[in-house]
Amino acid sequence: MIRFKNVSLQLGNKQLLKNFNLRISKGDKVLLAAESGSGKTSLLRLILGFNTPDEGRILFNKKVITTETVHKVRRQIAYLSQDVDFPNGKVSEVFKDIFDFEANRHINFSEEQLIEKLGEFNLPHEILNKNTSIISGGERQRLGWALIQLLDRSVLLLDEPTSAMDEKQKQRFIDFVATTNKTVICVSHDPVWQIEPMKTITSFIA
Repeated sequence: MIRFKNVSLQLGNKQLLKNFNLRISKGDKVLLAAESGSGKTSLLRLILGFNTPDEGRILFNKKVITTETVHKVRRQIAYLSQDVDFPNGKVSEVFKDIFDFEANRHINFSEEQLIEKLGEFNLPHEILNKNTSIISGGERQRLGWALIQLLDRSVLLLDEPTSAMDEKQKQRFIDFVATTNKTVICVSHDPVWQIEPMKTITSFIA
């Protein structure tokens, strides 16, 4: 489904990826657990087309990711960034705006569905009236999880997705990833993510 073929990437004076090869099949679970500054987030950005490799190719469903193909690729991916970059605004309105995007208009979304998901994640429905700028890090992460589950995309890219959660909260989402049929690439230093069926990668330099 996703393939890195001899990919190299240098940012500034640092070589992040060098002749990197990786094949990810549909439904695979991959954990990127290399040391800080090694290029884990950059690898996710390469898949999303936000970075371009210096050498090599990245394929998604056997097609090379280019400026011409990347928009179709992004429609199949739900990305949970480390800081959960919600636009500024009331939570309910931010979610409504996201599902009003052309790429998401086919999705059956309602505020009732969102409230149900908030309950699953131990978030009060009153959070819908709060501004995204004042909610806590843990709340932002759980709202991010609510969003990617409601988007129901086939590929999940997760960047430190439980860093602001307690152990009980973490386990809920780890269990989800372990049992979902979606393809998942997760960045995390937290050893609790090193479980079956995650395939752990610790270096991007061949």
